[in-house]
Amino acid sequence: MSGGGGKEPDLALDKEALEDITKGLRAAIAELKDIGSATDAVQGAGFEELSLTSMEAGHNGLAKDFEDFCECWEWGVRGLIQDANKLAKKVGLAAGMQWEEDRYIEGTYKVVANSVAGNPHLSEEEVTQKEWGELFSGDTWRPDYSKESYEKAGEEIRGTWQATGDKISRKSSIAQYALPPDQQGGEQGGGAG
Repeated sequence: MSGGGGKEPDLALDKEALEDITKGLRAAIAELKDIGSATDAVQGAGFEELSLTSMEAGHNGLAKDFEDFCECWEWGVRGLIQDANKLAKKVGLAAGMQWEEDRYIEGTYKVVANSVAGNPHLSEEEVTQKEWGELFSGDTWRPDYSKESYEKAGEEIRGTWQATGDKISRKSSIAQYALPPDQQGGEQGGGAG
């Protein structure tokens, strides 16, 4: 790797080395997400979440020393993660900060698309984990208009009304108005009809 004439030496990496870098960087960021936020993880930060109170550590001095250690460790990890991000970007790897940002943006688009025409019962996490083709296939585009489906929905609505009425009746005198109209007792107050 001696560079002649001021020219930088070429970086030669085989496919296996590139895969190892990708796996390592993704794994490091995933581990960092366990102790901090996703934003902190891609920057190599988040170690402040590991701090201990004096009571947890058993001594105020030990808690302070541990906090100082975590801060120094974070700066070291941050430098390594940032260097790895730069390397991944230069060699075109799908890893690191750019990869995480792309996944976040794609996940946002999936959530928006699902909210327009997808399954309303899926959580955001479930939506982002699905492939695009999975979001709009199967029963998503074929709603169930059967008699059984309507009966089940009616039962769920009555149960929700009943639970709401029970909850309000324990707390307020307006409980009768939280019930469906056919179950409201007494004369309803209000304006002239």
